[in-house]
Parts: sequence; C-alpha cells; structure tokens
Amino acid sequence: MPRLRVRHAISIALTICLVILPVLDLTAQEKPIDIGSRRELFVDDFLIDKLDNVRLELQHPQPQEIVFACDKPWEGNTCIYFRIIPDEGKYRMWYQGAHWQLDPADPMKTHPYHICYAESDDGIHWTRPNLGLIEVDGSKENNIVVTGVYDNFTPLRDDNPKCDPQARYKALGQSKDGLIAWQSPDGIHWQRLGDKPVITKGAFDSQNVAFWDAPSNKYRAYIRDFHDGLRDIRLAFSDDFVTWTVPEMLKVTPAVAKEQFYVNCIARYDRAPHLLLGFPVRYVERPWSPSMRALPDLKHRELRAKAGERIGTAITDGAFMSSRDGLNFHRWTEAFLRIGPERPGSWVYGDCYPAHGLIETESKLPGAPKEFSLFIAEHYWRTEEALRRWTIRLDGFVAATAPLPGGDLLTKPFSFTGKRLSLNFATSAAGSLHVELTDAQGNPLPGFSLAESDEHFGDSLDRTVSWKEDTDVSFHAGKPVRLRFRLRDAELYAFQFTE
Repeated sequence: MPRLRVRHAISIALTICLVILPVLDLTAQEKPIDIGSRRELFVDDFLIDKLDNVRLELQHPQPQEIVFACDKPWEGNTCIYFRIIPDEGKYRMWYQGAHWQLDPADPMKTHPYHICYAESDDGIHWTRPNLGLIEVDGSKENNIVVTGVYDNFTPLRDDNPKCDPQARYKALGQSKDGLIAWQSPDGIHWQRLGDKPVITKGAFDSQNVAFWDAPSNKYRAYIRDFHDGLRDIRLAFSDDFVTWTVPEMLKVTPAVAKEQFYVNCIARYDRAPHLLLGFPVRYVERPWSPSMRALPDLKHRELRAKAGERIGTAITDGAFMSSRDGLNFHRWTEAFLRIGPERPGSWVYGDCYPAHGLIETESKLPGAPKEFSLFIAEHYWRTEEALRRWTIRLDGFVAATAPLPGGDLLTKPFSFTGKRLSLNFATSAAGSLHVELTDAQGNPLPGFSLAESDEHFGDSLDRTVSWKEDTDVSFHAGKPVRLRFRLRDAELYAFQFTE
C-alpha cells in the first residue's frame, strides 16, 4: 500500500479515539464556527483563540504614480468623491468636479458641482470621453454626466437580479433636503427617481455609498451624520432603493474618544464576501500651534483659515475597519494611510480621501502576482486636485506576524469543506511557517502535527500546505478542528480550504 494511504488509514483509526470521542463532550461547548470553503483574513480576532509571540499588525499601502489630474476648467481644486467600478472588461470612474476660489488672485472662479466620468482599460491610464451632454461655458465638449447636485453623487451598478435594465446603475446624490435617488441604464444618462429625498435623516455632506447586498437581499446605504457634535457613519436598508429604514449609527470598536469620520468607502470584499471592509477618512481638528505653523504652505493655510478656521487647521488621514454583519465594525486605531513626508500641498483637511473601489492591477515587478490599487486624492485646495495610485498585497490589510525566534497562533474550533489548505503568506529567507491540524481540544491530529508539517517559506498568495508531502485534508472536513500556525520571521495574511 502506498505510504500516503497508510498514513490515512492510521489517521482514520486514531481519529476514532482522538477526534470522535472528544466531540461527544462538546455538547456543553460553543458550536464550532462553520467556515466552509471561504477565505478567512486576519482583519479581526474572530477566529483566533490564542497568540503566543504573534501579533496582528496593520499593513499599509505604498504610494505609486499620479494617475489622474483634475485640470479641466469644469474640475479644479476641490474635486472629490471618486467612485470606481470594474465593468465589462474596463474600469469606470465618476467624480465630483469642483473649484473653490479661495484666493482672489486665482484666475479660476468657483463653479457649480459637476459629476464627471472617466474610464480605463488597466486602472492606471484614464481617459475622459467627450460626452456632449452638459453645456458649460458655452460648450458641451466635456465628460460631465450630471450637474447642479448639492454636494455629492455616488453611483453603483445594481446587481439585484430583479433590477430593471433601465435602472442598472443607481446613485444617491445630496440635495438640500436629503439624499435623492437616481437611475441610469448605462451610467452616463441619468434621471432622478422622483424629486423627493429618499433618506432625510442625516448630515450627508460626504460620500454616501449604497449597493445591492445579496446576502441580506436588500440595498445597503452607508451615510454620514452627527452625534454629540461628532461626525459618524450610519447604515440604512431598503427593498426597492426608494423606501429606506431610519439610519442606525455603526458600532465601532475599540471606542476612541471624540474620533470623527468622513467618507466610509464600505463594501463587501470580493475575495471574501462575508466580510465588509471600510476605508474611512479620519477627521482631526487641531488649534493653531508652533507645529501647525511648521507644516507646509503656511500662507495658504492662513488663507484657508479665513474662510473658516478648521479649513486651515483640520487634518485628515485614512483608517481601516472591517465587519462581519455590516453594523458592528472593528477599527484599527492607528492610521492605515498616513499623509507622509511634509511637502507642498500636504498635511491638510482633504488629504487621504480614497476613491470608493478596490481594483486588482498588474504589479510593476515582472512575473509578480496582481495587487490591489487604491486611489487617493491629494493637492486638495491647490490649483488642481490629483489622484495618486497606492498599492497593497491582495488580502494584505492585516498580517499575523512573528519574529525569527518564532511564535504560535491557535484558532478557535471550526469546521470546513474542501481537500487542501491554501495560505497567503510571506517569510524572510531565514523564516518559515509550519501548520498543525488539531482536534477541537487542540490535540494534534495523526499525520497533521507540527513535527510532520513540511516547512514552508517564500512569498505566495496561494501556497498549498503539506504534511510529509501529503496535502489531502478532506477526511477531517465537516468535523470540529483547529489550526495551529508556527511562524518564524513570517507574515500570514489569509487561509482557505479549497477543492
């Protein structure tokens, strides 16, 4: 009999004693978490039981090139609320064209908000189609799709299977009285769904996002509001995009006193749809101080402060949060996106506003796997807004990491489906990763102990785990198990059981 079959035969026999009998004692214990074959990220401690010399560490995207400059007469220095949607082999982007003439010497005048459209084949090189829809300064040669909105307009592609094709694209746009619902067959030609606001309770002067949520069979809307004078994020539901529930404030932990958020950029994570990820902008008001005056562009900062002190002294950066139900969010208290080195046009209220929408793009390293691109606004308040691309590893928002001496991560009991275990991980040349499959009590299962685990090292988005070159874990599918990861100078981002 081949060696691998012998191992499975022994495993089956010993499991009767080590797995099946202990399971009989689980009646009084918490039911194991059923993860099926879904990808699990370490963005929270939902599946973690114990950490021994292992820590969960927030990762940070890295800046790349400027991909878009808002330099057209109908755009300007306060363009904001970018929305990117992959659609039929290309990327589509909507954004708010706006300019505020803070400086009387600025030759460009303040103009109404225009909702503009651009598209790209690769997410890096963007073009403005000449749509010929809206006349500005005597010409329709522009990329404007809607004009005259009060402050913001955020489209979505409606994936509701019952959606009318004439309403395949929808949007929420702010009016003076609340959020107006819009619809479009193509994302270009828009009309209002009535003149009355569909959501009236809220502040709304931010990017209010909505989407069809298949797991709940409803539309979700994440909007901005206030509580106790502080900016917050709220959730509302709808069956038809017209009638919405009263928005409920998100429950964000750990709580930080007087913390405030603007945009939220919440969406289901495509690679693990049971997770909702958010990239809120953290708003921080500071008084004048020697450090404030040492920041770049003091004269321009003082100019902005004349229009309102907070416009000159508030500062924003980017945060990261995740949820499994869409209402209760775990937020990392440190910044996900820092402003970075002091340079002209930086360290202002308006920094780190992200476009709503993660997209996968090719790496600049030949042969390397794809990565996520995030698009972050900068140069706010200056002559023109710009959009810079930032990149981060797929699933790479948080890593379970250990130093070279090593550490262990033990999961809670769970059940799975599938035949193999795949890891998204990275090590140094001297580092390593071993994996142990245990019963619900944490006892190693025969054939799947740390001692029998093959050593894994490298940097891979999808490495199949093996034990003495055997990768088949299907015998233990559907049973209460745990995973023990032993890390040495390594980072573990995600794991998944697959066929």
